[in-house]
Parts: sequence; structure tokens; C-alpha cells
Amino acid sequence: MTKTPAAGRLAAATLLCVSLLLGGWLRISGLSARSITHPEMYVPNIPLPEGISEPAERVTLARILTGTFSSDTHPPGYYLLMFPWTRVVGTSLAAIRLPSALFGIASIVLVFWFGLMAGWRIAGVLAAVLLSFSGFHVFWSQVARMFALECFLGLGASILLLRIARSTERSGVLTAVYVGLILAGLASHVFFWTLFGAHLIWIFAGALGRGLLPDIARAQLLALVLGSPLLAFAAYQSGNTVAELSDNFPLYASQYLSFAFALPTANSGFFTTPVPFTGSTVFLAIRAVLFLIGICFFVRGLLQLWQSSSDKRMALRTSTGKQFWILIWGAAAVIGTIEIAGFLFMVQKLPPEFINSSVRITRIFSILPFTILAIALVVDSRWGRLPAPGNWRRLVRGENGLIVLLATLPLLALAAFSQFRPILNQRGLLFTTPYLLLLLAIGVVTLQSRVWRAATGLVLALTCVGSLKSYQGMMVDPADYARFANVVKSEIRTGDLVFIRKAWYETPILYYLHKDRYHLVGRDYRAACAKNPDARVWVVMLYDADPAKDMQAALAGYRTSSTLNGDHAKAILYEPAGASISQTFKN
Repeated sequence: MTKTPAAGRLAAATLLCVSLLLGGWLRISGLSARSITHPEMYVPNIPLPEGISEPAERVTLARILTGTFSSDTHPPGYYLLMFPWTRVVGTSLAAIRLPSALFGIASIVLVFWFGLMAGWRIAGVLAAVLLSFSGFHVFWSQVARMFALECFLGLGASILLLRIARSTERSGVLTAVYVGLILAGLASHVFFWTLFGAHLIWIFAGALGRGLLPDIARAQLLALVLGSPLLAFAAYQSGNTVAELSDNFPLYASQYLSFAFALPTANSGFFTTPVPFTGSTVFLAIRAVLFLIGICFFVRGLLQLWQSSSDKRMALRTSTGKQFWILIWGAAAVIGTIEIAGFLFMVQKLPPEFINSSVRITRIFSILPFTILAIALVVDSRWGRLPAPGNWRRLVRGENGLIVLLATLPLLALAAFSQFRPILNQRGLLFTTPYLLLLLAIGVVTLQSRVWRAATGLVLALTCVGSLKSYQGMMVDPADYARFANVVKSEIRTGDLVFIRKAWYETPILYYLHKDRYHLVGRDYRAACAKNPDARVWVVMLYDADPAKDMQAALAGYRTSSTLNGDHAKAILYEPAGASISQTFKN
């Protein structure tokens, strides 16, 4: 671990403050610059026309829950958090994206704090700098999704875990907050289970050889019981139709080790232009060099953590209130079982054709809360009889072991699971990138040669600049809905019908074509034409080359008047065949 003189601490503090200010500005500025994207349409309280959008409008808590479980693959935590926020501040692009930006800024502070608590002050500063200027982290801090929140919750929970594990005093409030953060993370993204798994391994490995199970381990078992319904809900959501992701572990590992996805790739998302730093041998060489540098500092960081691992055991305070924990575990199991039963009751109220076949797995998982309760009781009662730990525990011992676990275990666990169901994606790994950056920073700050330090500093500076610059052109959706909507709105007249196909890729255009201003039609096209025989009809298409067949049938008596084209977008104007030229150009 590193010790720093006063002058060095002042320089480090200055660098941290400057990075925080610039990193904050990068995340706050330009929140409304990019068009809205389909994933952001799941934010509650966005006004949407009934029966046309996918997802449907979410203006009540009941709609958030039913909509999330029926058509989403994420837990509802982020949406429940955003519900009161959007009720108060509205659903403008800046409003719905601001929470992600704030969570992203807070994560810069927290990764430094985590490094400081783990005994790596300077490495913590460097990790905060790298996170501040990570184009990957900046990009997802400007999208109204749960990834920046997940990153923030993970860091907060990890800091509290270190604090509690060290304390020799009763820390009931901190423990309750820790459990709350873990549950919030589990309720926000399914990948958060891997971070919680790292916490569990670290605490239980550290507690081996003790006569009684520490209170923090018991609190983790409580979180496991309370969080088990989320596994049952995820089992049901596994039956939802989702995009095929990846099982290519070597590809994602190489990108992860390249300073936490510092440069975007073809599988980072959709792009309006070719992916930066691709398309030539020079750029391929740059990416290869960045990967090799990342590998070198990753290995060096691991060696430094291994060599500086302390034999000092964590405090891991244990109370004698065993009956209290048994009571609270039992209450949690009851609550969890009721939650799963309520979910199954809600599902059974749906029409049979809307119920996922995976509901049978959820029924099986209804025993999870009491199964985990039984495991907790057995572990707690027999903990003192377990054999003393061997030398293997040095791998996960102390603060250094927690850093290693958090930097490596989530990706390894997700890679293993992806061999059964492809789930690997970059955005979902945002929560684990601060720990990798801290591990790499440890490898950097322990360099002894000034020449190597200067050279490394230059490489890292260029990497940050390249990362920020390359992610500027990235978009979650390739279509610019805002630009195309402005073109279409300038041509729509009062009384025109606007035909929209109900599809997830069409829905973002409805953010700009407000339901109270335009006559939007997403079904019964023939009836709408019959009701408005003299109206012009705009067919707005995203990613579709031609109107849907039911639209074409409804417009059989119309003639094409004009066409508006955009990137991955098209709008065709149809007029009744009997309309005169004077009517066509009438204002």
C-alpha cells in the first residue's frame, strides 16, 4: 500500500477536484443533444397514445410493474425510482437523463473513496481520473437507463461493507443501509447479483475459523432472503422476447481489460457513423497496444495486491443475538413468499396468450425464500464446526482481496452463465468497471521508474482523449428520431392522419409526435380512413421499407403525394384519389 507525503497529497487532491469538475461537466452538458432512444421510452410518465406504443404508457405504479414484467428483461427498481422524479420535474430529455448524470458524477467520488478505504489513496485518485474521462462511463451517464445507478449503488455498498467489516462497534444503522443498497441494486439490474456474490465470498471467506457467524454475514443472508423474489421474477422475464446478446467471453474480456471499454466497438451499440478507431491496420494496432498495456497493468496490479496482502484479520463483529436473526430471517422468508405468491396471482389474471411459459419456473422458485432460510439456519448453527481455512484464503483476504473479487468475479460469472444463455453486453458491465480501473491504477502507481511513469501518464492521457472523442458519435439507436420528427412535423397539417405501426422501434417517434396535438392511428386503419374520408394520411416508418399490409389495404383508394426521407426513416403522404390539385396545396 502506498504512503504519500503532504505535497503529494495536495497534488492528488487537486487532480481529483479538477477531474471531478471536468467529469461532472462532461456528464451534465449536452443532456438533450442526442435524440431519445427506444430503451428510454420505458421511463415512467412519458405521455403515449393508448394501444399504439411499445412499451405502453406508464403513469401508475401498477402499470410500471405489469409492463416491466410482461415486456422487459430488467427488474422494476429503476423505473420505480424514476416515477416520482418525472412526476415532479417532467419528462424532457434533460429531466429524464439528469439522474443518470448525477449517479455518474457521484461514482467518481465513490471510486476514490473506495480506493482510500482500501489503503490505496493515490490509486484511488487515478481510478477516479480514469473514470471521469472514460467515454464509456460518460456515455451511459447521459442515457436514461439503470446502468449509472447500478454503478453508484455497487460502489456505495462496497464502501459500507469495508466500513462495517472493520468496525469493532455495533453498526446496526450502517448494516441496514448496506442491506438497502444491495436490495436496491438487485432490484435495478440482474447483473448486480454478481457483485453481491463477490461480497458474500469475501465476507464468508474472511469469517472462516471464527466460532460464530459475524453479523454482517447474517445481514447478507437476510438480503439474500429478501432479494430471492427478484430471482423468481427474473425467471418469469426470461420468457420475454429479447435481442440475442453475446456469449463471446474472449471478445468481451479483451475489451474489458482495455481500460474498461475505453474505445467503442461494433458491439457497443448502434452508431450513426463507422466505429472510431476501426477500418485500418493502424487503428487495429492501436487497439492491440491498448489491450496489451491493460493486460500488463492488470497482472502488475494483481501481483501488487498479492504481495501487499496483510495477515491482519478484519474485525467482523459478532453479537450474541442469534434469536433476533432467526426471527428476522423468518419474517423475511414470509414476506418473500407473499411477494412471489402475489406476483403469480397477478400473472394468472392475464389472458392465457399473454402468460410466459416460464411462469412454471417462477412457481418452482416460490420455495426460494424458505430454502434460503433453511440454509441460513444450518450455516449459522454449524459455522463453528467448519474446518480452518487453508492458504487459498489469501486470494480473497483483506481489502486487497475485495478489490480483486469485484474487478474479476462479475465478468467471469456472467461469462459462465452466458454459455447457457447469451447475455454478455458492455452496458451491463458498467457497474464493475470502477474496480477494474482501481486495479489497473494500482499497477500504474507502483511503478518505480520516473520514465515509465511519464510514459504511462502520456498513454493514459491519450487514451482518455480518444475515449471521450470516439464515444461522442455513439447512439443507442441508429435513427435520429428528433431530427426526423422535426421534418415530419413541419409538413403535417391540421386534420391529417398519422399512421404509426405498433412496434418497439417506432415508439420513440411518439415522444415528438405528441398524442394531444396529432391524430395518431396505430390500429383499425381502415376505420380511421372511413371516419375521415377527406383527410390526408402520413405513414411514418422507422426501419421499414414499405407500409404494413393492413395500412396498404386501408389506403387502396389513395395516391402517393410526397415522401420524406431520413436515416433509417421515411414518411409517405397519401391523399384521397379524388383530391384536386388546389386542395393538395391548400394551406
